[in-house]
Amino acid sequence: MSTMPEETPRDPAAAQQRAAQESAVQQSAAQHVVAQTTVDSASRADELARRVVAAGLAACVQTSEVRSVFAWDGAVQQEPEQLLAMKTTAAAVDGLRTLLEAEHPYDEPELVVLPIIDGSPSYLAWVAESVAAG
Repeated sequence: MSTMPEETPRDPAAAQQRAAQESAVQQSAAQHVVAQTTVDSASRADELARRVVAAGLAACVQTSEVRSVFAWDGAVQQEPEQLLAMKTTAAAVDGLRTLLEAEHPYDEPELVVLPIIDGSPSYLAWVAESVAAG
């Protein structure tokens, strides 16, 4: 008699559902992202947001006031800034980077790209369609 416990059979439907969910998460993460940057004023944020959307590099840009604490020139700095959250696709990030490098007012512009791992399917489809149309 074996002392090893018997393996319980896996539920094929549950395994298939898990695989589909994992695939959807990976697909979304690969396709949709939020890219962030900051600028020093609301007017610059508005101008940059409009340029990004007009260039078809993001479907939507949300701006909000933040306070940033950072190391710069050997000292801790604290400044009010405007955060731009750009809803876009992974494929558009290189174009977005090029635009920011050319037009951003800072010596060292922030570009942080965060994957969207899940979201409303219709919203994510709109993001992809809007960016592809640009």
